[in-house]
Amino acid sequence: MNLILETERLILRPLELSDVDGFFAMNDNPNVSKYLRIPLKTRGEAEAYIRKIINEYQKNGIGRFAVVLKNTNNLIGFSGLKLRANAENGYENVYDLGYRFAEEHWHQGFATEAAQAWLKYGFNEMKLSVIHACAVKDNIGSNKVLQKLGFEFTNEYMANNEPHNWYKIEKHNLK
Repeated sequence: MNLILETERLILRPLELSDVDGFFAMNDNPNVSKYLRIPLKTRGEAEAYIRKIINEYQKNGIGRFAVVLKNTNNLIGFSGLKLRANAENGYENVYDLGYRFAEEHWHQGFATEAAQAWLKYGFNEMKLSVIHACAVKDNIGSNKVLQKLGFEFTNEYMANNEPHNWYKIEKHNLK
């Protein structure tokens, strides 16, 4: 996959197996894994997860990408659009925006910056009419990012025995 997006501070590129150490370090933090459906507890699980994402690139042409700081070239998280082929909250075959960042990079606007790049790409290049997103209801930070981006709350639903918020955004609502 050759797609690379850039923002003022970030490079968004496909995840690679060489990212496994940074990816595992991010996911190994209990504050990061707190809201994950399937926490990654070992380096091997992190590698398997990256392999799953790489397979999504090959199958769907898109997926979650590495988020790398331009000034250090360090992996600080992941973000991207994903084709949700399996039903979630009654929706299937829809694109959703997702992100996850290492705790030391929270509250610096990186999630919003990366998400804005993905929304522009989804609407302008992929010609999507709507993009969805979900967040665990108690994950205040993720919910705030989605609201800041202009996502509209649609409904609350249960997934993995936890209440989640479901959102959508249409191109004309892009901030």
